[in-house]
Amino acid sequence: MTDYIFSREIKRFKLDDYTPYMGWLGNKTHKIYTHKDLLSFFVYDEFTDRLFEFELADREKLNKATIYDCLVNAYLALPETQI
Repeated sequence: MTDYIFSREIKRFKLDDYTPYMGWLGNKTHKIYTHKDLLSFFVYDEFTDRLFEFELADREKLNKATIYDCLVNAYLALPETQI
């Protein structure tokens, strides 16, 4: 599994400024976006309308096969005080 480190919550954002990466098709409430730095990923929670930034822990180990599950699991593992 690829590890992602929580960076911060993006308080003010326009999703149009971010590039859809995974999860925007289908019936998923969590969607993955990228921005300028392709090794930073953003989890958008449609249910809460919040956006969270994560960084790839080891830039050598980008695993596209498990990226969605790894990022959503990292987001869901955040303490309630951060979500």
